[in-house]
Amino acid sequence: MPTNDRFAGFSPDAFRFYAELHVDNSKAFWEANKQRYLESVRAPLEALARELEGAFGEWHMFRPYRDLRFTKDRRPYKEHQGLLFGGRGPRVTGGQYVQLSREGMYVGFGAYQMREDQLARYRRAVADDRAGGQLEEILAELTALGYVLEGETLKRAPQGFPLDHPRVALLKRKGVFAGADYEPAEWMYGPEALERIAKVFADGERLCAWLRAHVA
Repeated sequence: MPTNDRFAGFSPDAFRFYAELHVDNSKAFWEANKQRYLESVRAPLEALARELEGAFGEWHMFRPYRDLRFTKDRRPYKEHQGLLFGGRGPRVTGGQYVQLSREGMYVGFGAYQMREDQLARYRRAVADDRAGGQLEEILAELTALGYVLEGETLKRAPQGFPLDHPRVALLKRKGVFAGADYEPAEWMYGPEALERIAKVFADGERLCAWLRAHVA
């Protein structure tokens, strides 16, 4: 796809590609179908990124190759493609995210993981009545809109915080990320996909702003 093309929707072949990759995650399959990946997955996501970067900042497309250095799982290719706004890497604080896979599309926002220094700042902010109260309010609004809160959670309060802290559930969190899953549907194959993704991103901007202000 030429770089000046506008986003016109995703291709149904993007989801078929990942369904087939799930069955045959091999170098032979990848090399035989790499052009499908470039045209049906990567090019539409890059076009989407160019449409949204003005509103949501720098974007980063994750590599399609898995890091096999520290895992027994030898599948060479990721079975999804992620696009992140707000910086680089999974520990961006206050970013928006889109992912395509055989299951469909996931759209989310927040901080999926935080570094130790970020966690320390996050916990101080949660413990603060004003900042912590703001986060409670933001998450309550997102939950009311139907977004699902995700991220790793400790089994007990982190060291230095009381077990009966009024926001202990938030203190236990190592990530604060919310979003929605969508199965493949007709609306994804046209410009409406851009509108829906931008709406989710906008809904999450208040959480992202809180994270950038208190954690980044």
